[in-house]
Amino acid sequence: MDGGTEQRAEVTPSRFGRAFTLVELLVVVAVIGLLISILLPSMSRARKQAMATVCVARCRELAVGMNMYLNRYDTYPVHQWRLGDPDDTRVRWFTAMADLLDGYAVQACPATPRWDVGRNNSYGYNYKYLGSARTNEHPDNPKSPYERYPVKSVRAPGLTIAFADCDGTGWTMSYQPPKPIGDQDPRRLGNHGYTLDPTYIPVISEQTLSGDKLEPYAWKNWRSYLSDRHLGKSSAIFADGHGEHIGPRQAYRDNRMWNGLGLDPGLDESHPFHHRDPHVDYKHDPTTGQEWRYP
Repeated sequence: MDGGTEQRAEVTPSRFGRAFTLVELLVVVAVIGLLISILLPSMSRARKQAMATVCVARCRELAVGMNMYLNRYDTYPVHQWRLGDPDDTRVRWFTAMADLLDGYAVQACPATPRWDVGRNNSYGYNYKYLGSARTNEHPDNPKSPYERYPVKSVRAPGLTIAFADCDGTGWTMSYQPPKPIGDQDPRRLGNHGYTLDPTYIPVISEQTLSGDKLEPYAWKNWRSYLSDRHLGKSSAIFADGHGEHIGPRQAYRDNRMWNGLGLDPGLDESHPFHHRDPHVDYKHDPTTGQEWRYP
């Protein structure tokens, strides 16, 4: 007090500003959570799209190897050769590609990093129409004693699948690293994935032997399927060397993307090309119990 004048303390705002209320903090947290929920799926999709791009680029490298093989041997690659030794050693197409491409680096889909390049492969080959050395002495088989080898050319290479993402014979059981001879459970992802069965197998294939055992499909009576691991699609390389992403249901509507003709005359006996692809009139062998994956 000075001369009766009352001094009042001056109230000044805090240099830190007004604190957030609890409600405001909750609103901020909710907004951040909403943004994360919006961005994470987009980031995940972008990552999957990037993998799909890498995958089709690797398939194009396989096309380079395929064309090198074609130029060197005047035929599309054979799915495997049995060497006839006591161990039943087999040289498969991916071994031939590795020799031509200096290794196996391009033969694994980036979306399946645990899958080994081998029998239970992530990429399959259209062996029924481009090169199968299984035994087939059907009287109507022009390639006897092989199922379909050699194949020097196809009528519509730009419409014919050569290599593509494959899940093998199974999709209900997870993939496991192969044992010394490979996991052979037909329900498991990757089983016999290095081969791809077409929509309809040729009629002659019902008499195909692997060794001395009947094996009309990839693995006995079990067919091997395209994968839909890339946002519902499969990376594929075609017999002319170009790559693209295809939907399995698109590929499995009939045999036009498999038989090298670019069309499917197989069920129409009056078609002038019928003799070039007579095939079975069902999509799976009903005796196996294997479901048709892409109805």
